[in-house]
Amino acid sequence: MKTIATIILTVVLTCVPFAPFERPEDIARSVAEINSLQALEPLQSSMVYICTGPESKRYHSNSNCRGLNKCSGSIEKVTVAKAKSMKRTPCKICYK
Repeated sequence: MKTIATIILTVVLTCVPFAPFERPEDIARSVAEINSLQALEPLQSSMVYICTGPESKRYHSNSNCRGLNKCSGSIEKVTVAKAKSMKRTPCKICYK
């Protein structure tokens, strides 16, 4: 996914006659920002893991995340859209 963003940004910057960036470090910073946003916002249709316990507030990209170690319920696989509809937010361990 990060590679796709890098390719798109490169194509846009090389095809647009007046690119909004003048310095290579500006381009690198923009690519890094795109990559970090993609890491925080997985596709709505991708699957994540949640704990069904009453205190649970996060969703996880990996069922083995240490954030799920103290789960008092069961661990279920759901879509990101479903997790968000349950008011869950991304795990700060999985989505650094």
